[in-house]
Amino acid sequence: MTTLQQALSDACSAVGVEMPRRRLMPGKWVRSDTKGRHGKDDASILIFDDQCGGIVWNHQTAISHRFRVDGANDNRPADPMIEARRRERDAERETERRHVERICADLVQGCRTDVHPYLKSKGFPDELGLVCDDPRQFFPSGRFGDMLAHALPEGQGPFLIVPGRVGKAITTVQFITPGGAKKNILRGVMSGAAHRIASGRDTWVCEGIGTAMTVRAALRLLGASATVLSAFSASNVGQVAESIPGSRIAADHDKPVETLEWKGAGEFYARRSGRHWTMPKQMGDDFNDLHQREGLRAVALHLREALG
Repeated sequence: MTTLQQALSDACSAVGVEMPRRRLMPGKWVRSDTKGRHGKDDASILIFDDQCGGIVWNHQTAISHRFRVDGANDNRPADPMIEARRRERDAERETERRHVERICADLVQGCRTDVHPYLKSKGFPDELGLVCDDPRQFFPSGRFGDMLAHALPEGQGPFLIVPGRVGKAITTVQFITPGGAKKNILRGVMSGAAHRIASGRDTWVCEGIGTAMTVRAALRLLGASATVLSAFSASNVGQVAESIPGSRIAADHDKPVETLEWKGAGEFYARRSGRHWTMPKQMGDDFNDLHQREGLRAVALHLREALG
């Protein structure tokens, strides 16, 4: 029979999360690291109260994996005490979600519109974005505020702030340091959220803000009218595109991984969405990489082929 430790290890491997160094307590979320770049404290792990399973959540990719120990019977009658604690945690998470939405709205409102070193590094030195020197001023005092601050990306400000909206509500914000470290706000809802940087007839969904700006510039070079969205992660790109009829995906050409059927994350979720999609030919590239290496015309020619 698989032990809880073995099941946890398999779940962590499946979603690219390091095994936790901190002690795991049933019913308590514990932070861990992802295996990706800038992955410190960018994952969460929960062991269920019955200690027969749990959930591993990779915040970088917005992918979670639920696991159970072999032989555990999910259909057995629920323990009333466990169910009561589950309902209590669900209520707490809903309260936190609403709290984070208010923080995101206040943060976006409090930003200044300015140039930013990260956008300059992506080839857009004159591009204006939402900039905040210290997001901590918008966090509440106390334990929850400390958790939000601890989950900021490593590095000094000013931070570029990229809001993610579902409808009119800002459900998440992405913090980007001048050096390019990125993280979305802890407890924010990334699923289905996106940031629009252009409006037009067609819709293109991209992962990062730099890629979105490159795609917007390349489409303008082609004279194409398009809405361009940044959706933060490969899995969320697929989800956002799937919700918009006729949309297209400008995917990153990520390294293939076994858990995604030996495809890169960008390709895997683009294919799964059922939308038209394209990605750079060179593995490891996104369209901003191609832009900076070969020029905007190379991106425009690639997208023109994709539009055909």
